[in-house]
Amino acid sequence: MVRPYVTLNDKFIPVQGLVACLLELAQQRQLNQHKLLRGTGIFDEDLLRPDFYLSLSQLLRLLKQFNNLMPGRDAAFQLGHRLFPASSAEASAILHSRNLTQALRLLSCFRLQLAPLLFAHHYKYNDYSYLQLNDAVGLDEQQYQFVVELYCCLLVSASRYMLGERIPFHFEFPFQRPRHIYEYEEHLGLKLTFGRPSLIVKFAQKWLTSPLLRSSQLHRKLAMQQVNRDMLKQTFIEMISNYLHHHRQANLQQVSEHLNMSTATLKRRLKEHNLRFSQLQDRINMQLAFHFLTVQGLSNEVVAEKLAFHDAPNFRRACKRWTGLTPTELKALALSK
Repeated sequence: MVRPYVTLNDKFIPVQGLVACLLELAQQRQLNQHKLLRGTGIFDEDLLRPDFYLSLSQLLRLLKQFNNLMPGRDAAFQLGHRLFPASSAEASAILHSRNLTQALRLLSCFRLQLAPLLFAHHYKYNDYSYLQLNDAVGLDEQQYQFVVELYCCLLVSASRYMLGERIPFHFEFPFQRPRHIYEYEEHLGLKLTFGRPSLIVKFAQKWLTSPLLRSSQLHRKLAMQQVNRDMLKQTFIEMISNYLHHHRQANLQQVSEHLNMSTATLKRRLKEHNLRFSQLQDRINMQLAFHFLTVQGLSNEVVAEKLAFHDAPNFRRACKRWTGLTPTELKALALSK
């Protein structure tokens, strides 16, 4: 049976793209490349080999050392600006998309090649779209904030490049207001909220159907002929998260059977990603509860039923455990934007 996900040690990440941009920026900032690559298993001669690929664990080590060695607090944002457009066939297909709806759909297909560290659930409600962004690899706190800054800036920069104007995104971050807030405001705009339960990007749905400047069916088809269609599309965490998203009552045994592995193996694999199964369950339920309560404005009783709780008091206690806030307090928090 072919494994339907990538592990932290599978080598599939090309040097072109994030790694090349990182090394170029490090060189411009006069970082010592030997220090940057130390302990990553990447050597100078590897960088010019067309058949050389990195694993997620190597990429995470490289990003951590880059973040520690780089002066200033703008490194992640600067990387975000450099990542798109890119020379890969996958990036070219996205660049020549008809609109953002098609671009986001292609990105979900090519995410591991272009943006492997976070994955998204996309919701639409009334006149707005919501991108719920999640950790795909088991990042520590420092890595997480760096990657969030990088990918949020990439979203702003790439959409502006494709549309010719800046989308007024509203970002909600699951960490406290940083000291380098001016970098956030300069690169992401002023619609920023901190201290929220999860990472959400909100924008008007009208942008999804706006025509893109470089839309070309011919160029898109030519690019699609060059992409690797056999490439896997998800990490281990993403695969389990998506399963739990659609099977909210699934337990450890049921998920392990779905993956054709023992519960012990499942727990061990999750531990490699700094996660427990219960944490992943709680994350999914918390995000769904937050969306149902604060975006759709559903009652405690309705949300409790949707999340398969026996009654509203049990849901209220779970909500307090997930977020530190009751459902009523969560709704009040959302209104305080």
